[in-house]
Amino acid sequence: MKIFLRQLLTLTLANMKARYRKTVAGFIWVILNPIILFSVQSVVFRKILNIQVPDYGLFLLGGLLPWIFITNTLEMSIPYLFSAHNLLRGFRINPFLLILCQIIDNFFNFLVAFFIILIPVMIFTDHTQSSFILLPLPVLVLFFAVAALASLASLMNVFYRDTKFVLSFVLNIMYFITPIFYPIEFVPDKFRWVIEINPLFYLVQSFRAAVYGFEPAIFWWSLLKAFSITVVLCVFSFFYWRRRKNDLYFYI
Repeated sequence: MKIFLRQLLTLTLANMKARYRKTVAGFIWVILNPIILFSVQSVVFRKILNIQVPDYGLFLLGGLLPWIFITNTLEMSIPYLFSAHNLLRGFRINPFLLILCQIIDNFFNFLVAFFIILIPVMIFTDHTQSSFILLPLPVLVLFFAVAALASLASLMNVFYRDTKFVLSFVLNIMYFITPIFYPIEFVPDKFRWVIEINPLFYLVQSFRAAVYGFEPAIFWWSLLKAFSITVVLCVFSFFYWRRRKNDLYFYI
């Protein structure tokens, strides 16, 4: 276990340094993307499209930032095992460790960007939220769910190279059918089943429920659903890795 943790720390730091190498702004470029996306979407949806939601900046923050973490992590992790074939063939290293480094890197960027945006949003909305003390719970659930999904998709991409294209296409569609920049109440009742069968909705919803308009019943119910989805993803990913990890080296 100590060896695994030492390798994880070393590879994560190396991954971060490689990402910022030969850049002037370095880490700023990574967190600049979610900040710009949040700023633009906040103006477009609130001022231009006139979406009437109280404290819209805080509402959008609670949905957009976890979504960016999910999509960025998946897009970076899916091709990683195949692109790291020389490393995997040359050294005795756990393939899952490489994916986990990517996830931790993106998770750190997600947390930094979230708190950088949160501070001015809280100031301008004049909104205090005692429920922030519960935020680590949905954050941990989100991390493990994304870790399971990213590791599963990355391994599948080794055997089925269409995985990255299919998942990218699906995520683009799911962005619009997941209540990220609009509340679920805007969706007609007859179409809500589309959202309710979307597992990513509950991962985002549990996070947003701790950030915006906290209601204990909604928060704990959303967290329970998100936790259940995470358990299913972790179990499925574990057994898939256990079944196919030895075949990995024949396909990379």
